[in-house]
Amino acid sequence: MSGRPLQALPSAGFTLTELAVVLVIVSLLIGGLLVPLSAQIDARNVSDTRASLAEIREALLGYAAVNGRLPCPAVATAGDGSEQFDLLTGQCPSEVGVLPWATLGVRETDAWGRRYTYRVTRVFAQCVAPAYVLGTPCTPGYSFVLSSPAGLDVRSTAGGSVIASKVPAVVISHGKNGNGAYSRTGTQFPTGADVDEQENQLISPAGVVTMANFDFVSKTPTATFDDEVMWISPGVLFNRMISVGRLP
Repeated sequence: MSGRPLQALPSAGFTLTELAVVLVIVSLLIGGLLVPLSAQIDARNVSDTRASLAEIREALLGYAAVNGRLPCPAVATAGDGSEQFDLLTGQCPSEVGVLPWATLGVRETDAWGRRYTYRVTRVFAQCVAPAYVLGTPCTPGYSFVLSSPAGLDVRSTAGGSVIASKVPAVVISHGKNGNGAYSRTGTQFPTGADVDEQENQLISPAGVVTMANFDFVSKTPTATFDDEVMWISPGVLFNRMISVGRLP
């Protein structure tokens, strides 16, 4: 054997060009993972919100079955989530506001943390004298009857074809962009530029919350429209009330 010491082979290492290529590949891989993850989160939020709207629908029907009327809206700009029912007149001070989540026992907000907009036709939420007695359910016939007219329409677009005609109540999640929605603190988000979304929003001139019109839009989401709209149809409401002996 030779007595000469072994010489270590020189380390080749990476060149700057090779490192740059590796970084580009890693960036592409991470970017490719982030896009599907974001899409999955969005899809989950939509699914969760739709499930909540289904629960809200049942809560509204259940409230009507027990109390003989639909609940009044809660105050949009403040409040504790309780319906604003006038104890003296037996009517709603306003037909528009946010969903009375505490009264119904449902979630305050959608999956994006915004309150639901709620619009009800007055006759379906009132309890007029002589039937109204504080703390008791409304007597059938003094809130609404089978011939009571509902005043809200759901359309395919602003001014478009009618999807649901003369419905008693509508509940709206303003989606991921939150245009026109109210936060937990009672502040309203900007309205945005989409005219179909603006149909679904409350307006607050001079600090008074109102609804721009009696029409609402429910359609497939687009780049600028992502509202989720749920409504109570008169047939479903009447059927529930008949089944529990509230009507006719």
